[in-house]
Amino acid sequence: MKRVFAVIFSLVMALGLLSSCSDSGTDGLSHKDPESSGSEYTEKELIEAMGLGWNLGNTLDAPEGETSWGQPETTREMIDALKELGFNTIRIPTSWGQHNSGAPDYIIDEEWMDRVNTIVDWALDNDMFVILNSHHDNDFYFPSGEHTEESVNYITKIWTQIAERFKDYDQHLIFEPMNEPRLTGTQYEWNFDASSPECLEAESCIRQCNQACVDVVRASGGKNADRYILASTYCGSPYSALSDAYSLPEDPSNKLMLSIHAYTPYDLAMNKSLAINEFTDASKASIDDFMDKIYNKFVANGVHAVITECGCTNKGNDEDRRAWGEYFVSKAKSCGMACVVWDNAHIDVGEECYGLFDRYNLKVYDESLAYYEGMLAGLK
Repeated sequence: MKRVFAVIFSLVMALGLLSSCSDSGTDGLSHKDPESSGSEYTEKELIEAMGLGWNLGNTLDAPEGETSWGQPETTREMIDALKELGFNTIRIPTSWGQHNSGAPDYIIDEEWMDRVNTIVDWALDNDMFVILNSHHDNDFYFPSGEHTEESVNYITKIWTQIAERFKDYDQHLIFEPMNEPRLTGTQYEWNFDASSPECLEAESCIRQCNQACVDVVRASGGKNADRYILASTYCGSPYSALSDAYSLPEDPSNKLMLSIHAYTPYDLAMNKSLAINEFTDASKASIDDFMDKIYNKFVANGVHAVITECGCTNKGNDEDRRAWGEYFVSKAKSCGMACVVWDNAHIDVGEECYGLFDRYNLKVYDESLAYYEGMLAGLK
């Protein structure tokens, strides 16, 4: 009899565990159920709930495929571990340009869409927020006057399909039309000049592409009517967004936020010079400058911002990176902005070494532990 009871007890416990593991969120709601009302957030509430974010860098954004830039295949266990480490948002940079039928219809490969969908679902199952974008596709939305028509067509066709696929997902899924649209191969690639006719044409193209995304997402129905969309800026720069030439698209749902990138201050956070490795008062002033200006132009007027890429490269300066992380995240939080740290899995010392999460061992790299701890401290 004891043996029978033990078997029954084991089965009951197993069923309980299965039920627990299948819960898609702490609130008991599914984020991908057309019958569920899901969670609805104001911009302020959303920014607060997003907490600290992490980029699945150099993975689905690698144009030739998920592992073509040396990253392992993404697994559910990776996403679970990131949640346990305190990341509440994941940005999934995704290239669509090599995974479709080509112009003019750009029909996305079903297998590629399914793979992206799977990773989105893993994050939502962890009650995380997800930012999904079009990344490393600049050739397809090159922002020049000459290419504006085909750029708008690409954005229209790609986002029509993405919007249709995810229209039943709630506000935990956020769309970002483009990544760093810019005039590649020109003197203005990383330097927006408001006095340049080429840059002004680029701003016009970007505005039309942002508008095209908003239009097709809102027209697709379902929960896309209230989905938050992150408007892209020229090369991701906060200073291009501060230009009088930049304007947000029109949105009948009033669910727009700003997407900017900030590896600030550049000499510490990105420059390969190992001699510039200290976090100083000047570093703080550089961070304050762009955040205060973005706050005054956008956040104070009801448009919050997400710093969808940020980071401080590894120069063997653990304590300075810790200080950078704490100050940067804390300042952003005080200005109504969420931070999503860039991670390209490079842990060497030098330029663009932003490795943070060891995807093989499911832990923070030892080289980035202080850096990570600083960012978490900045949230408090």
